[in-house]
Amino acid sequence: LYTYVTLRVREGAEGFTLESLDTNERSSFQDVRRMEYDGVLDLLKAAVARSGIESRRGGLYPVRREVTVQVRSDAPPASGLGSSAALGVAAMGALAAFQNRHLLPHELARESQLLETEDLKLECGVQDQFAAAYGGVSFMEVEYPAARVFPLPLSAATRCELEERFVLVYTGKSHFSSGMHQKVISEADRHKADFDQLARAAVAGKEALLSDDLDAFAAAMNMNWEAQKNLHTDITTPEMESLHQAALAAGATGFKANGAGGGGTVTILAKRNGSAAVKRAAEELGMLVLPALIDTTGLQVWQAGG
Repeated sequence: LYTYVTLRVREGAEGFTLESLDTNERSSFQDVRRMEYDGVLDLLKAAVARSGIESRRGGLYPVRREVTVQVRSDAPPASGLGSSAALGVAAMGALAAFQNRHLLPHELARESQLLETEDLKLECGVQDQFAAAYGGVSFMEVEYPAARVFPLPLSAATRCELEERFVLVYTGKSHFSSGMHQKVISEADRHKADFDQLARAAVAGKEALLSDDLDAFAAAMNMNWEAQKNLHTDITTPEMESLHQAALAAGATGFKANGAGGGGTVTILAKRNGSAAVKRAAEELGMLVLPALIDTTGLQVWQAGG
């Protein structure tokens, strides 16, 4: 599920216009230095400010520019799918390309993460930004705020099997992820064993995928979800618990929440040829089943013709 950022620069007028095509939010200002973070498209504002793009180029004969940035996303709002990170990466990628800055995926991910932690003062991990920038399936070693990204060379059979057996379900709007992170951080000292289990689950998942063993991968998903739920009572919801039970009854083998939890989406691994039954179980609970395809390219930036 992709997030799209469109950048248009027109000479003659002056100022900035930011728009969300999903929520119909809009923010306009003449000067980045007078821009306010007020809860309306703040991440886009931070990207524009950090990029250094200006609405007037200096010199003896200044050139005025009207800069328009539009965003839309395939993912529902607050879905836990990393859409804010994807927005940051896409915005920084578009702005960098316009300014002829050549940034590696690692650099784009890091700059995008700083939008949230430094510019907006939010609690934010790093894995979502790296996932959006690199694409594909990766194993990451995180020493916050740094991360080493190791792409996993999935066999064609395993990738096809995952796409056929994954079921992505939107259970309802999630809590604000930064707030959930704060709750977890406040109790982190009590949960060392759970964090250790989360790390073991990641290693087990990597080993399973490289071994083409999706039963072991399902076990790693379940290990992750068990440890994640232990971090704070708000990470799961009655809706997520109902879906978990219904999915298991329909033949699911793996289950975990995406993102910070507290609602949003879950990823389910169905048994072979069992995804249709799991989808029906989710829909009977009134939940939305989303496409569950694996991206292979990460950030893409292009200039439209015409």
